[in-house]
Amino acid sequence: MFRFKNGTGAIYSVNNPIFNKIGLFFTVIILLVILSQLLFFLRPWQKIKEAKVSTFQMDYRQVLKRINLNVGDPYWLWAGQEQAVKNRVKNDRTIRSISMKMNQKGSVTVAVTENLTAGYIQKGQHWYRLDQNAKSRSGIVQPDGQAPVYTNFQIGSKVLKNTIKAYLLLDKVMRSDIGQIIYSPIKGSQKRLALIMNDGNLVYINASEMNRRMDLYPQMLATMEKKGIQTGVIDLEYGGFARKFQDSDKHLLDSASYTKNQSSQKSSSSKK
Repeated sequence: MFRFKNGTGAIYSVNNPIFNKIGLFFTVIILLVILSQLLFFLRPWQKIKEAKVSTFQMDYRQVLKRINLNVGDPYWLWAGQEQAVKNRVKNDRTIRSISMKMNQKGSVTVAVTENLTAGYIQKGQHWYRLDQNAKSRSGIVQPDGQAPVYTNFQIGSKVLKNTIKAYLLLDKVMRSDIGQIIYSPIKGSQKRLALIMNDGNLVYINASEMNRRMDLYPQMLATMEKKGIQTGVIDLEYGGFARKFQDSDKHLLDSASYTKNQSSQKSSSSKK
């Protein structure tokens, strides 16, 4: 339909069915294109097939639980929800930032940057969480077992910073194997560390060599087994060798009050 004015000011209209059908045709085409793009984006027929989570310290299940994402969820439920995911963890102290990407095959990738917990240290009667910069954070009741306890260190000291830096360079499995790190200098080795492993072994090592030499730990375990040593000492300061506990080692373990208390707590709870 066309409308126009003549010289006298009168308005005339012309109804043309051909033009009306063309206009309707293009309107339908535009709507179909918009609808197809919307369906392609939301993919209502598809579900989340896998979720890949990239973290340094947190367990992937913790992350998925906090953002409430599950394999098998409808794809459309998470399409375009990157900002919503960020909002869900904005008050989470352990997560510094989070991002989420999805592909057309139903795979979700979640990348997390954490406020790391490098371990715990006791000051007076209170425990404090140490971050990746060796700074103490809020007081806590007691360590949760997810990161080591640091003993005989001064908060803010250079040796503590270097030790934490070396610890965080270890792979995730090795980090989880270390229960306690003791600053244990002796006359011939002022930078010696004693690592109390969760399997009961004691490792002597220097912080500057920790990342490189702790790779020998599985090999040393095999050596201990061949020697018939169930638990003992693995010395990685100079070379690498395994031996049975000596009196000085036992004295060091006895002075590690946290490990001793934890062992007694575990044994008492198992009796219950």
